[in-house]
Amino acid sequence: VPSSVQRRTVVMSRSNGRPRRVEDWFRLVPNLLDDAGWDFKVYEPQTNLSHAACPWGGRLVKVILSKFEVRHPPEQMNCMLVRPELFGTGPSVLAPGEVVLRRPRRAWGINDTSVLFEEMAGSCECRMSPLRLEPMVTHQRFRRDYPSEGDSAYAVFNEGDDPQEGMLLCCWRGPGVSGVLVDVVKIFCIPEETFCSWSDLHFQLILDSMRRACHLMLNGPACGELRVMDERLYIVLTIQSCKRGLPLYPLKEGSKQDPTVVISAGQHLQLQRWRRFQTNPVTGEKFRLSKYLAQFLANLEKDLAVYETLDGRSLVPYQCAVSRHAWNQIREHFIACFLVGKTAYRRANGGSTAPTLHEVVEPRFLHRFQEPPPVVRAQGCQQGSFRMVVRNTFVEVEEHSEEEQVQGVCRRRRRPKTTTVLPTATTVLAN
Repeated sequence: VPSSVQRRTVVMSRSNGRPRRVEDWFRLVPNLLDDAGWDFKVYEPQTNLSHAACPWGGRLVKVILSKFEVRHPPEQMNCMLVRPELFGTGPSVLAPGEVVLRRPRRAWGINDTSVLFEEMAGSCECRMSPLRLEPMVTHQRFRRDYPSEGDSAYAVFNEGDDPQEGMLLCCWRGPGVSGVLVDVVKIFCIPEETFCSWSDLHFQLILDSMRRACHLMLNGPACGELRVMDERLYIVLTIQSCKRGLPLYPLKEGSKQDPTVVISAGQHLQLQRWRRFQTNPVTGEKFRLSKYLAQFLANLEKDLAVYETLDGRSLVPYQCAVSRHAWNQIREHFIACFLVGKTAYRRANGGSTAPTLHEVVEPRFLHRFQEPPPVVRAQGCQQGSFRMVVRNTFVEVEEHSEEEQVQGVCRRRRRPKTTTVLPTATTVLAN
């Protein structure tokens, strides 16, 4: 498989039981959103700070800011926070919503406890620590619709000898006076000796820093622009109508592989020889659009990262995600080549049908067969009586083998009837 296919793989044994994803936080700290088991240092009507023993060592500190009003919220509540790709300097993108970046190493202090907020919010405050050491490598992973639909969260951890971890969660509560209300929860782990050295002044400074960071992240002057950029960051592609076998991909000039079909229609692009894409029957591997598209583009000598995941969830096999900017660079040439591939498909199989590729469609995700843990929200972080329901945005594509494993991004409480075609407004490439 070409290296341009990007996966998110998490090996918990390498992390020594430390959280590496948002889901890990809820698995390792089941009472994360509950009051039970936490000792409160500050408890105010809309703000509280508590702490508890950390399962993997040290001390967990949890800060909750309740009923924070977002003045200009996005239409989709799970888009309240934006992907980490939009922050930092030169982040290395592993997948949509997952980046690795290098940032200055700092001694433990108030600024470091808020790096999860302020670095993403663009504040310069977190960069003002007087002690600067060699840079550290930080992973940031983004998750939408977890632990509940409409939530969004980051999980952050460092590599090397300074394994700090943190999580930021934004939960929708309901309508406000001039916007919507959200609960913001920040949790991070620090060494026990560091926590013991903190005074009440430290805790108050943490709360003040969190309020400022929340304002920057959710109501700052750049929030609207960042959310628009985030919405346009990736494109989801869907393949359809492979009714006479798997699709074909072009062979490189000089390839020793036997072609499935040779056509003259691709002579102007030097794409006369086409071969049917194969899966591994020994391993029971199924077709994945990401692997097929990566192979197709590799033989065209086009460099494009193709992703199997989006915001921490695996896409269904007939979908993949690509960077919108990178896709637009090769789109015209790809369409011309894919048209030739459709001709080759009809020549090899007979009939008039051939695969079609749709772009800008709603993502559909594989169900992991592992339900999220029961979420018990603390008194200051309870769900409101209102809940936003986004309708008429669920896209269904007929795929019987995967039907029971699929769930949509913005689905209704009751599953709608599956349709056999994409909506007519969906962009079809190389029809």
